[in-house]
Amino acid sequence: MSNFAEDAPLESRYLTQEFYDELIAWRDASKDLSRAEDIKLQHECAQLLYHEARLLDNRRFEDWLSLYSEECLYWAPAEPLADPREQVNIMFDDRRRLVDRIVRLETGFAHNQEPNRRMRRLVTNIEAWEDDAGLNRRVLANEKVYEHRTNRQMVDYVVGLDYWLVREGGQWKIKVKKAQLINSLDGIELPTFL
Repeated sequence: MSNFAEDAPLESRYLTQEFYDELIAWRDASKDLSRAEDIKLQHECAQLLYHEARLLDNRRFEDWLSLYSEECLYWAPAEPLADPREQVNIMFDDRRRLVDRIVRLETGFAHNQEPNRRMRRLVTNIEAWEDDAGLNRRVLANEKVYEHRTNRQMVDYVVGLDYWLVREGGQWKIKVKKAQLINSLDGIELPTFL
């Protein structure tokens, strides 16, 4: 655990203006997606999403983070077409912030996690596309997240997922995960997606 946190960078070196510009262009490209046709590609991407959900459900956070690229972003905007530079985000976490969350969850200092929340994720409606060069993939899916805390009512979230996958070290890694809660404009308790 300590090596995990010690190896994390102290600041983000990649959340630059260019990164934000790419992020907005990627967000806008979803408007023009045609029907996903490649069944093999969809199956491969589904396996990654199912694996990610299982790792999170089983609280294997370090293994979960290994699915992400070195320059990654976990983004939960308040509004679907938000620009993170100008609007509020529920989450906007680069690798450093994700490491901080994981360390906090595993140290016992996340008091709203005591006792640990039990979570289960159902991932469905997976569609996937690959760019012409085979360097990037886009994956859309829906997710239902059930969260239970002792002596509390079960909470469930419905989330639209949008992934940007990149090739890194011969494997597909998550560069951006955008999680759009359908009730993001309501007064919600901060969701624990990790």
